[in-house]
Amino acid sequence: MDFKTLKDINTAKNLATDVWKDICSEVKKIKNVNKENTKKAFDKYFVEYLKTNYVKFDGRVSRRQFWMFTLFSMVISWVLSIIVYILPFLSFLSPLFILAILLPGVGLFIRRLHDINLFGWWILIALIPFIGAIALILLFAIPGDNKANDYGATVK
Repeated sequence: MDFKTLKDINTAKNLATDVWKDICSEVKKIKNVNKENTKKAFDKYFVEYLKTNYVKFDGRVSRRQFWMFTLFSMVISWVLSIIVYILPFLSFLSPLFILAILLPGVGLFIRRLHDINLFGWWILIALIPFIGAIALILLFAIPGDNKANDYGATVK
C-alpha cells in the first residue's frame, strides 16, 4: 500500500468506499448459516489455523482468515465469560483461553499486516491510545496485495 496516495482527500474517500464495498460483499457471501456450515467454518478458520500456524509469524494471511479467526475467538471468549459468571469456580478458563490464543493472535496480526505489505512492527501502532486501535482495525480491513509482495505469494 502506498500511503502517498492518501494525501488527496478524494483518493482517501474512494479507498474508504472501496473497503466498505468489499466488506459488504463479504457479508453478502455468507449464506445458509446452519450448524453444518458453521462447524465447517470453525474447523477451517479456527481449529485448522491453530493446528498449522500456532506460532507462525512469517508469510501472509487473507482478510477472511483473519476476521473469521477473530470472530470465533470473540465468540469463545463471550461463552467463557457467561460460563464464569454462572460458575465462578471456573474463573481460570478465560485467562487460560487468552494465554492459549495470545501467540497465534499476534502471529495472525503480523501476517495480516504482511498481506498489505507492511512490516510486522506496525502492530505497535495499537499502543497509541484509542486512535492506534482504530488505525490498526482499518489496516486489517484493507484488501491485501493481489500479487506477490516482500512477504510471500498471494493468499486467498
